[in-house]
Amino acid sequence: MTREELLRILTFVDSNRELSEKRTSLTTVDPRWNIVSYAMRRHLEGRLLTVTSAAMAADVPYGTAMRRISELIDEGLLLKRPKSRTGKSFSLHPTRALIAEFESFAMQLKAMVGNTFGFTTGDGEMSDFYFGGYYMASKTLPYPNAMRAGIAVDRSFRILSSLDPTFQTLNEFSSNLDELCGTNMEIINLSLDELHCEIMVNAQLPVSKYDLVAVDLPWIGQLATEGLIEPLDQIMLEERYNPSDFHNAAYKGSSWNGNQYGLPIQPTAELLFCRSDLFAEAGLSAPRTTEELLLAARVLHQSSFSMSGIVMNFGRGTPVAHSFVQTLADFGQPIINLDPIGDDFNITMIEKENYRPRLDSDVARETAEFLLELVSFSHKESLTCNWDKRINIFSKGEAAMTYGWSIRAAAFELNPASPAHGNVKFVPHPHGPGARTVSPIGGFSLAMPAGLAPKRKAASWKVMEYLTRPEMLKWYVLNGNLTSPRFSTSADPEVQASSTLISEVDAMERRGELQTWPRPPIPEFSSLLNVLGDEIHLMLQGTQSVKEALSKSQNRIDAIMRKSGHY
Repeated sequence: MTREELLRILTFVDSNRELSEKRTSLTTVDPRWNIVSYAMRRHLEGRLLTVTSAAMAADVPYGTAMRRISELIDEGLLLKRPKSRTGKSFSLHPTRALIAEFESFAMQLKAMVGNTFGFTTGDGEMSDFYFGGYYMASKTLPYPNAMRAGIAVDRSFRILSSLDPTFQTLNEFSSNLDELCGTNMEIINLSLDELHCEIMVNAQLPVSKYDLVAVDLPWIGQLATEGLIEPLDQIMLEERYNPSDFHNAAYKGSSWNGNQYGLPIQPTAELLFCRSDLFAEAGLSAPRTTEELLLAARVLHQSSFSMSGIVMNFGRGTPVAHSFVQTLADFGQPIINLDPIGDDFNITMIEKENYRPRLDSDVARETAEFLLELVSFSHKESLTCNWDKRINIFSKGEAAMTYGWSIRAAAFELNPASPAHGNVKFVPHPHGPGARTVSPIGGFSLAMPAGLAPKRKAASWKVMEYLTRPEMLKWYVLNGNLTSPRFSTSADPEVQASSTLISEVDAMERRGELQTWPRPPIPEFSSLLNVLGDEIHLMLQGTQSVKEALSKSQNRIDAIMRKSGHY
């Protein structure tokens, strides 16, 4: 079970206990459970647990709480460790025994819930469901129904968006949206760089030209910090909005420093696409590690037959910069000094030393050397590739592998003329030595421009909520958008029949393999990419060494962070 699932189970149990202990007289407060629950929550969230805070969490008189804490320490379930050299202050930590006991409890609880609500396979075994998802909804989602009360604004409702499939679907079927939403919907599609520029330009206007904007996840930090998009927490609270059906990675990736700024509409995971037919002919399995990937690229690289081992996104600027930061995560390290939290890294609170770049590390060197080695087995045009060019080369059958965003798999999944059609296995990013499997999550969320008048803001929320409903997301899938940020949409039989990709990504989310930390949503992310886009590209061209590229990148990014006043 993932950390997020365990936290959901804690919340579920605590809510049930509150119901019996606080809202009725059926039972009394259980300080032992309260301490255990609080200790496990702090552990899973990567936060400090003190004796005082644990005693307060017990919700009983201090003396009683201290006796329960002492019992847990004596039983080997809590560890009391000095915080300072003087030994006068201590921190508490769940022991391996407590963690194992709680995880066993959580698995049994999940199985019981699954059995109660019928989440079982035909042979009675529990199916692989995610605790907290909207599984009690109908498994076959209906066609979207019209809003009960339309928007009925006295002008066009304008959405600024990208050129990606979901928004092209909205544009193509805008007349259908007019009927469903009760207003004239205008969808503006721009390229990624143009979209970011237009959001910034629009923010300078006295009145926003747009009612909603599509935001690439790494932009969230910049737009939120500069006050260009509206936090949604208050309106979600007022509307009693339940986001539990969303994939955690996409939903949390739409937040910044504890506030929610968007709802996912088109998330996308970067995966490794492998030509399963070519792998089978060569007797190879899909790579799980970077070493296996290099071996497969070497074996399948046949330049004399116009077949490359892999095509890489090594074009100068943003493409190669993204390739570097995402591959760095495969080796177990973020691009900046994020705080570790379990096997991953904390992006809910990024401050001060967290902004310091980490390009002077052994891991960064190993990453650069791995990418440099891949050049020898890459398609000849890799050094000029961007996302579209890379996927086009793979779709034409000129490469055996490529890293690619799941949203772009439609280029061959829905194209019977492609040599790759029906012959692709989708796997998470292969990991480096000692690292765990992590695939970056990206894509778009809908956000609300800051400064909208109250009536206009209410209309924007209504459309945002409507366009991200499960049945709307299914509609996008059936019109060529191979992505879903909701468990209920992914479970729909018609959605699953459209491509195996959606089920694969859904399973990766349940296993905790999709993460946002490889591309932290900090305000300086675009500037960071500009630096790497220059230096790493020169390295791959062979005009500067690995040491020079990383040293220059470290110093340039460090100067940017210092100028921003982070440390």
